[in-house]
Amino acid sequence: MGCLRTLFFQIGCLVLLVALAFFGWVYREQTMDLVRRLRGLPPKADAVYVMPAASPAEAEGALARLARRGGPAYVDLSAAEVGALIDAALARSGRRVVDSVQVGLLEHELRIRGSLDLSGIPRNALGPLSGALDPREPIVIGGPLAVDSTGRLIMEVTTLRVKDFPFPRSTIPVLVRQLRIPGALGNAVPVPGMAGVGDVRVTPERVRFYRSAQR
Repeated sequence: MGCLRTLFFQIGCLVLLVALAFFGWVYREQTMDLVRRLRGLPPKADAVYVMPAASPAEAEGALARLARRGGPAYVDLSAAEVGALIDAALARSGRRVVDSVQVGLLEHELRIRGSLDLSGIPRNALGPLSGALDPREPIVIGGPLAVDSTGRLIMEVTTLRVKDFPFPRSTIPVLVRQLRIPGALGNAVPVPGMAGVGDVRVTPERVRFYRSAQR
């Protein structure tokens, strides 16, 4: 009996360690934030969010010059100009999922802050938060940008916070699917208002769009 008790104890410890490792990986960002707070370190820096420019006309003109034969090799847009393009594209969409858009830039990452319409999302998709959320809640969505073969700007969503709750990366594709975003696949979401470019680079100061090699 003593040997069996020892064996079961060892198995139980192993299962507990595996569970802790699993949840530590799934909630690694939250865990690191907690560790930083316990050690008295400042929280991880977030983007500085800015309101969209008053009009998207200047940004649209810059992208039009980029697409023109003999145009520049690249154009730089500010966070405010990118926000104006996104906001204008969302306004033209049939059902506006996000409004009150603000944009922030990090190294290799774009972040969008706004107000999310949750009315079309089944409550069971929100897990334990389902009873604590109103029809509209603040959202932060972010990740690195890339350009697909058609010239569309795509965000690989690695950050998703709703009402200050950070969703684990493994749950992001489920929530993205429930939002019914046109063209979204897994955690890859098209960024509205920008297309026809060859490449993109994001820094805290700007978003640089490169012309397509086909032009």
